[in-house]
Amino acid sequence: MADAPVTRHPPARPSRSTRWAVAGVLCVVLALTAGWSLIDGALDDDEPVRNNTELMLGPGDDTLVLRVVGDGWQLSKAGSDSGSGLSLSRDGVDFVASYVAVPLTTTADAGELWPGLRRIQSAVDGDSVLGPPARATSAGGAPGATGTLRRGGRAGRAAVWVSPAQDYAVEITVLAEPDADPGALSDALAQAREVAFPGGGL
Repeated sequence: MADAPVTRHPPARPSRSTRWAVAGVLCVVLALTAGWSLIDGALDDDEPVRNNTELMLGPGDDTLVLRVVGDGWQLSKAGSDSGSGLSLSRDGVDFVASYVAVPLTTTADAGELWPGLRRIQSAVDGDSVLGPPARATSAGGAPGATGTLRRGGRAGRAAVWVSPAQDYAVEITVLAEPDADPGALSDALAQAREVAFPGGGL
């Protein structure tokens, strides 16, 4: 019996709607790929800062300078604002510097600001313990006070430094995990003193 003739048809070309659908899917894939790259960049919160970097803190003219001590510090971009606060971390050590405005009708010294710092730490963690203040002077010559701090299973120190006109100040906390790098903690404690206000040296 003779074989039936075989008729070959070229493959059907995709319809215009099918081509648009495929193009749409490709666009979505490309957008998602690019989007994840952007998200990865956004999630990369930490910015490295080098030894001796000078960071400015404070709004307008009420600024101070904080000098970074040691390499390896990471500045949290999400947790920092040059007008209000800076948050750095390194090898199990957290360093936070916060701008403090003093009411225009009063002037303050570090001892008077200490109870406010204690209230802030208690609000963050009711079990925090801020020791009594001891008078000190920053590397830039600013008057201040320092004391021990324990919070959330971590230990360190706190400091308050006051501007020459006593109209604003900076509060600094250093907290270290139990297994934190001793070198990082030592640098953080030194860094807490590396503060200068306009008109003073660092």
